[in-house]
Amino acid sequence: MASEMKMLGDADMRALAALWRELADAPAAECNAALRHCMERLSSLIGACNVIWSGTARLETPATDDPLSGWRIRDAGHLHAQGYRLALMREFIAATGSGVADPYVGAIASRAGRTRSLLRRELMDDRAWNSYGIVQEALADERIGERLQGAHALAADRESHFALERCIGERHFSEYERDLLHFFLLGSRTFQRELLLSRGLLESSSPFSPRERDVAKLLLTDAGEKEIARLLGIGHRTVHQHAHSIYAKLGVCGRLGLMALWLRKRGKGG
Repeated sequence: MASEMKMLGDADMRALAALWRELADAPAAECNAALRHCMERLSSLIGACNVIWSGTARLETPATDDPLSGWRIRDAGHLHAQGYRLALMREFIAATGSGVADPYVGAIASRAGRTRSLLRRELMDDRAWNSYGIVQEALADERIGERLQGAHALAADRESHFALERCIGERHFSEYERDLLHFFLLGSRTFQRELLLSRGLLESSSPFSPRERDVAKLLLTDAGEKEIARLLGIGHRTVHQHAHSIYAKLGVCGRLGLMALWLRKRGKGG
């Protein structure tokens, strides 16, 4: 951290402190909005044309020859994305979920276990990057030519990732920007925990479905199940079933237990 402090100036520290505060003040039910705000601010602070977030989990008993060391992408979101790229991302998640080797994800996974930020060239050299399938299939169409990768290690088997992108012709990310992202990640632990909790990627037996995420968000407000059903346009019984599934996955006893879980995580700070 000392080397990062030397790279960062007072203006950087004030900007990061403001972002940490904004994320910490976000209501528990607004994790999606907080994530988008986070990506917008990172895009502005670091200088990126797009930001991608992903939540990853490690298999309990990965095969010894698993090319991704057991790590799998469980959820993802983009600051900006065309329909084609979203579809490609879904295919990519499905492929890596089946254990298909991917050199970029493999390089990231090989460094798992600590909060980190890495320049693309620290993960993959220029020759490998320019011949990388994702670059050829999707990034080139959007004129993406460079990436900066960061990850917050929340547990030995759970991580929250941010990939920042620049367009072809723009300068490459520098060590300064790498360290700025790293320092942001180090100070955002509570936000990262809530982000994974809201998607069933932390302290949960399995990830939440998209509808369960919608219901979980509203369970953290004062809306009753009937009101949640009205807001989501689904039946009251369906809401009750989703709520029961959420509680079971998190191992909590009802709505009070769900709220206590969030408050407990917020109380740890970080």
